[in-house]
Amino acid sequence: MDRCVLVLLLAFLTSYGVMGATLICTKPKGPTCIIKSLPSDSDSTSLQFPDLSKRTVLRIAEGKLSNLTEQLAAKLPVRELWLQGLELKSAFVAANFEKLYLRNNKLETLLTQSDPSSVSSTALKVLDVSNNMLKNCTQLAPFHQLEELYLDENQLTELRMELFVKMTQLRILSAARNGIVQIVPPTSGLEMHELTTLSLAHNRLATLQMTSWELPSLQTLLLNNNSLTEVEGLDGFERFYELQKLELAGNRWSCGWLQHALEKVRVAAAHSSPDSDGVRLDRSVDDSAGCSIDKVHGICCSFTTAVAASSKPMELFLPEIDRVREAIVQIDRRHEALRAAQAEQLKHLSATLQNALDEYLAQVTQQEDESVQLKRRAASVHSKVDQLEKSFARLDSEATTAGEVEQQRKRLLHFMVDMINKLLQQAIETDRLWVQANGARIEHDRRMETSPTSTREE
Repeated sequence: MDRCVLVLLLAFLTSYGVMGATLICTKPKGPTCIIKSLPSDSDSTSLQFPDLSKRTVLRIAEGKLSNLTEQLAAKLPVRELWLQGLELKSAFVAANFEKLYLRNNKLETLLTQSDPSSVSSTALKVLDVSNNMLKNCTQLAPFHQLEELYLDENQLTELRMELFVKMTQLRILSAARNGIVQIVPPTSGLEMHELTTLSLAHNRLATLQMTSWELPSLQTLLLNNNSLTEVEGLDGFERFYELQKLELAGNRWSCGWLQHALEKVRVAAAHSSPDSDGVRLDRSVDDSAGCSIDKVHGICCSFTTAVAASSKPMELFLPEIDRVREAIVQIDRRHEALRAAQAEQLKHLSATLQNALDEYLAQVTQQEDESVQLKRRAASVHSKVDQLEKSFARLDSEATTAGEVEQQRKRLLHFMVDMINKLLQQAIETDRLWVQANGARIEHDRRMETSPTSTREE
């Protein structure tokens, strides 16, 4: 009887993958070892893992592990390691790890071998540390072989692109939802020939400098939900000729810059299939929000001036710019009012047509025996119907024409704003040249005054 109880107890412990501090895999064979749970009353030093010499993947489903130490990592000769949701605070990256999934922890530190000569042997290709507590990326420097890097939902405020210069095989770089306020460009340009996906969405970026960024394989660029007005050093998104998906909504774009940046980009139609030609431009955020000024390809934007606010000549044009903005708002309001009035007229015409048809049917029912009179009235009704349809077509044509006129006026106002900005810049440049010429004239007069004096003294 006692032996039966002991066997049942051992079977129970075995089924949960725990027997003391010894862990077992759910399946005795195969490349993947899944451990259901870690013992709650053990530390990393007391954990006894099964033989993993013939396994390539280790996944721990649940439990708590504060630190993945170098001693513990030495017991894990696998290439792929999953330690998600275990409340990890630090993790040692062993040289044999190729794929490391550490999301949903409390990770603050990533450690590698202290011997500098061993850094080159780091084989890590995929690193997922999303939803952790990382505050800087400098500890990622040893991982030159990375192909995929996921840094989403951490506590990063700055991202230095110099860090990724040596990661020549990097294909995916995602750093969304961090609160990043600054992207520091590398000192000598950035060449990432294998990068296909770059996500900087849902941060706090007000500026982004992409001068001398070479990303010839870029297919997905996510910049949505920041505070960007333009991307410095980027004349147009056509630079990324492999681009397939672009998300820009939820920013503070300058209409002039955004129009120019997308001018040569072939934008796919809204709700088109992923296989359709052109760049898929996600505008869902701005579609649901009212734009204060205008939209470019469905992306909200506004008018901004390129000259610093401290420039005195700028004050001369501020009233004109404000009037132009107010005029655009008034045009939008009149356009909406016109559309509402036209809709009301069309509704009235439809009701009139329906009433005429109802009268006709009533007359047919009441005067079935008066065939001649019925035909005459039917012809009259048909004539009225034709007149109403012609009126309907005329109003529809007038509505289309009015919409085009309003759109042309809006474009003219856009052009006026751009011309004002250019005139302002020319005025500032003229003023600067005048100051230089005046200084030269004063210097010349001073020299002329001193020249006769020198002659008399001789």
